[in-house]
Amino acid sequence: MPVVEIPGSKSITARALFLAAAADGVTTLVRPLRSDDTEGFAEGLRALGYRVGQTPGAWHVDGRPQGPAVTEADVYCRDGATTARFLPPWPPRATAPTASTPRRRCGAAPSAP
Repeated sequence: MPVVEIPGSKSITARALFLAAAADGVTTLVRPLRSDDTEGFAEGLRALGYRVGQTPGAWHVDGRPQGPAVTEADVYCRDGATTARFLPPWPPRATAPTASTPRRRCGAAPSAP
């Protein structure tokens, strides 16, 4: 089982969750940053059918290289820009249509440089 120690970063934690979900088998993220954004990313993965277990010092993600386990999902992005960028476009590749719902503030944020 891969074990990945995560520095205190929302963006890196979200990306590590994404990679763990795409990997084969269970990946353990040690000391992930717990924040509204990262909790939202984990919640989004659960909505797509991934198992994400959380203990006080680690998260355990059961990866599925073949893609999401569901045929349809509503992913609530909260204010997580990384969640909004990574999760909604991912499932169509795996034939799972989704609807993403960011908070108003996230939806109003500029998406171009």
